[in-house]
Amino acid sequence: MRKSIFITAIFLSLCCFGYAQKAEIFQKKNKFGIREADKTLVKPKYESLKQVGNSLFAAQKEGLFGIITKNGMQVIPHEYDGIMPFEENLFLAQKGSKWGIVDRFNNEVLPAEYTGFNFIDDYLCEVKWNGKTGLINKYGNVVISPLYDEITPFTPNYFMVTENGKRGLIDHSGKTVVPSEYDGFEKSESGYIVKKGNKIGLMDSSCKLYLDAEYDRIEDSVIGKNLFKNGMLGFYTITGKLIEPAFNKVLFYQPEFGLAVVELDKKRGFVTANGIFVEPVYENISRFSGQGVAFVEKNGKLMVVNHEGKELTVQQIMQPNTPPPPGTR
Repeated sequence: MRKSIFITAIFLSLCCFGYAQKAEIFQKKNKFGIREADKTLVKPKYESLKQVGNSLFAAQKEGLFGIITKNGMQVIPHEYDGIMPFEENLFLAQKGSKWGIVDRFNNEVLPAEYTGFNFIDDYLCEVKWNGKTGLINKYGNVVISPLYDEITPFTPNYFMVTENGKRGLIDHSGKTVVPSEYDGFEKSESGYIVKKGNKIGLMDSSCKLYLDAEYDRIEDSVIGKNLFKNGMLGFYTITGKLIEPAFNKVLFYQPEFGLAVVELDKKRGFVTANGIFVEPVYENISRFSGQGVAFVEKNGKLMVVNHEGKELTVQQIMQPNTPPPPGTR
């Protein structure tokens, strides 16, 4: 269960209230004590009392806080400006405007140098130190030193960190995985979208950048990825070939061949998912037949091209006993 602990000056004066438990807090003439039923366990001598654990109470005496048991035995001496529970057998202890962590024997676990604590899950707690953010675990051990402006859980393996307005990724050991040079990250099916200004790029699941953040839009297609940049269209093929945005549009797709017919200045060519790229040199191009060939018009001449980019004349296709061109079987 997500929980947050906010440290403010308001906490310097602990609120006093009772719990519907066997041991309860009672008040007499501005002083507070503890009783069970009609039996007084602790005489009303404290300025405030608050239950902070099983049979443990934060008690204020002469303006300072400590921890006592329900029977009045002192567990943590009255030497702190504030005290509150952190995790089992651990307490946040305030000295001046800073907070640290002590155990129930008053051993220092974390020095009183921090100004904020915020649990981000059941195990990790965000801490603030000199305006920077780090992480400790629920045992009070420093996991990631407070070096960042912000730390946000991103995936089970990575945290997103902010430094000087830019974002990067670190792992659970604090090792930098992606330098803080981006404006944001988003998860995708195959990895991560990275942002720089209003441009985006792509990283794989291991945080390896394979498309720089220079595109206006990226879409999935039968080719792999369609890349949009400054009004032009390009591709990143399934085989990992980058075809820079230089086309006006896709005229049609033929998924059975992993193929897209593209147009540039009214000339047509095509791109395949396997990385084959035929320059837009045709005035017209038909859909590809089941045998993987299409009719094309080039410089006013009717020709045939197969889905691997091999050009043939119509006569070659029509001649009897002519072996089919490579790639058309």
